[in-house]
Amino acid sequence: MKSIQTVINSTQVGIPSGERGTKQPSAMDMAIVDSVFAKLRVLFPVGAPKHEDEAVHKSEWLKTLALQEVRKTEQVQMGLNRARREQGDRQFWPTPRQFAMWCKPTACDYGLPDLDSAYREAKKYYHNFEGHDWSHDVVGLATRECGTWLFATGLEKDVLTMFTRQYEIICRKYGNGELVDVELPKALPTRATRRIEPAEGKALVAKFRRQLGLRSANDE
Repeated sequence: MKSIQTVINSTQVGIPSGERGTKQPSAMDMAIVDSVFAKLRVLFPVGAPKHEDEAVHKSEWLKTLALQEVRKTEQVQMGLNRARREQGDRQFWPTPRQFAMWCKPTACDYGLPDLDSAYREAKKYYHNFEGHDWSHDVVGLATRECGTWLFATGLEKDVLTMFTRQYEIICRKYGNGELVDVELPKALPTRATRRIEPAEGKALVAKFRRQLGLRSANDE
């Protein structure tokens, strides 16, 4: 069986040809992934990589964790703790991107409303942005970033996708101390200043879906 270092040296998938050989994982990086795999095999026994294919899988995990900016042992430990605590009876092996998401703090870790509560509040009060006493400023900020028009006319899954994205970004900024003494900016108007024609509305929705990488019913 090839070692993980051999696979990385021979493939270097995702690294431009001019940079190959310059970006190598450290011994600690590889040791962390080795430890993660050992623990996940116990937590998620169904669908775990075969031992003969493990080096290839570990190579992809290293790249994914790096791209997702998961570089510290504390982050990895958070991911393992979340895997133990929140996944219940789940047995299926997680993707590297799913594990990377577990390694990042959630709104609750920052003492903020959880995503479901924040989304319910946003849907209920988006039309009364200035008049509503938001449970936390970050909920109001995420609602504002999505825009009144999206809440009023968008498909449920599109609204949820956009709100989730905005809320996670703002929560992360708040947790990193980038939003100090948060004050809600001027609200967007609760009504459009001009009538939006159906064709224009469809074009805006199509643009929005492309930006989020969402597929429409007409996509092959």
